[in-house]
Amino acid sequence: MLRTVSGAGRYVMVQGGMPAHTYINSSSGYMNVGDVRFNTQMQRLEAYDGNIWIEINTGHASVGLTPDAEMALDWANRKIAEEAELDRLAESNSTLADLVEQKKALDHKIKMVQTLVR
Repeated sequence: MLRTVSGAGRYVMVQGGMPAHTYINSSSGYMNVGDVRFNTQMQRLEAYDGNIWIEINTGHASVGLTPDAEMALDWANRKIAEEAELDRLAESNSTLADLVEQKKALDHKIKMVQTLVR
């Protein structure tokens, strides 16, 4: 059972649900806070809060990625596939292999300049 779900991150959504509570029946014969019963008339599980019987929420939380996170992962997967395809083609084509190496060298130079400019 999940006890806590944190949706504080930018890329995680948490919707619905209630905090989990553990209810324990007493054996004293008196109603005590936390006692649990099944209400056969209402067909629901209930807990005693010290004053009244309340329905135990049986809802659940849903956790998923935000649309931005899904788009970012889709983009990353496309880039990985594109790079793999380029590397595969470069294995059999020396001109393409040379261009790929030139691109890598230029990318490295761009990163160095970015670092110096910051």
